Amino acid sequence: METYSITGIDETLKGIIMADTGRQLFNSDSTIQPITIGKHKVSPWGSNNALPEEIRDNIEKSDIMATNLRFNRDVCYGLGPKLVDIIRDKNGKAVDYVDVHDEGPEQEFFERNDIPMFFLEQLTDMNYFYNAFSELMPEKASKKIYSITHKEAMFSRWSVMNSKGVIEYHYYSSKWKDSPAESDISASQVIDEFNAGLDVRAKLLNKKRMIFPVYMPSPGRPYYSRPDWYSLFESGWYDHSIAIPALKKAIMKNNLGVKFIIYISPNYWEELLKTTKIDKTDLEAVKKLKASEIQAMTEFLSGAESAAKAIVTIKQFLPIGNTAIEHKWIEIEAVKNDITGGEYISDIETVANIMSYAMGVHPSLIGATPGKNGSSMSGTDKRELFLMKQALMKPIVDRCLRPLQLIRSINDWKQDRVIVVPEYIFTTLDQNKSGKQESTNNKA
Repeated sequence: METYSITGIDETLKGIIMADTGRQLFNSDSTIQPITIGKHKVSPWGSNNALPEEIRDNIEKSDIMATNLRFNRDVCYGLGPKLVDIIRDKNGKAVDYVDVHDEGPEQEFFERNDIPMFFLEQLTDMNYFYNAFSELMPEKASKKIYSITHKEAMFSRWSVMNSKGVIEYHYYSSKWKDSPAESDISASQVIDEFNAGLDVRAKLLNKKRMIFPVYMPSPGRPYYSRPDWYSLFESGWYDHSIAIPALKKAIMKNNLGVKFIIYISPNYWEELLKTTKIDKTDLEAVKKLKASEIQAMTEFLSGAESAAKAIVTIKQFLPIGNTAIEHKWIEIEAVKNDITGGEYISDIETVANIMSYAMGVHPSLIGATPGKNGSSMSGTDKRELFLMKQALMKPIVDRCLRPLQLIRSINDWKQDRVIVVPEYIFTTLDQNKSGKQESTNNKA
């Protein structure tokens, strides 16, 4: 009896090669050397000066990291930046605020620069990289700031510190991975963040754009800060999160490849050759006949339309000595399926919880159910968790408001006219029918 392969399937996993992301991306900081491009001396961001791009590419492969980062950014954004006037009591204490309705220079600046979008871009880079870059453009006719724009961290690099430990220039290029020429790089002066007011007023005389550095402190990293959750790349948990979906996909693909094994007797082929009047010495014709017949059987057995159908074939009893054995011309054997679809569930839960823990996101806040037995957290518990999360993200919000605070001072805005970032405050329905109200702890 001959055995034929009906449908080819991929080999059993040849192995998932997991790049040791941590060692590749992070362990070479001490050996990084400055890059000289024409007159520019660039401090590389990562060993190959492409760390932001590599981090972004890795995050895009992880639905856990991408979702957590979006959540963190959106928590920081709150209800978005608003231009308001502070209301004070008779003692001068700020008690409330109202939206600005007049068309003053502050409102014009806010709208001209699309401050909500600028702020959202800054928060995105701060949550991804702990670094953001704000470009201030002087107004030609006065000693004021005309515009503020976001410069993507992906394309931003610092100059090497001078002898006094000061970074003088910001370099901007989309070709860092491609070894840019000097003409591919745009250079801008950097504002001294520790003496920003005086430094900006001095630089305004040059009428050139300036870069205000925004970052979170990172011990021992004078150029580019690094979020604590980057440890996920070094520890290997990121690799696990990528490997598990690949494993499940490979298992399902291979398991679904073959459902039946068909055994065909030589007698069947002999009878078929007689019926079709094909000369068995014509090997090419015999080959085509067998291929056509096997294909027909495969199509018959596959697909929902084939359910409950029957195949009719011949069964013989062949004499062997004093006994007889059963002989079938065609025999179909179903392939046992041991895959239930629940493989690696516990591993997925473990990885998701650890990654969310590292990124400061409670799984319940993003719709996940941590643990084997799920979660029975009440609405009150989740509300408190969210309020705590907003409080913990306030340092990032404060840092991103610094460029706007500087502009407010330089452009001589009205004393009580500020930019605020209202937070969500979820309440019970007996206090507020919408279940939420605003809070303005963050302002510039």
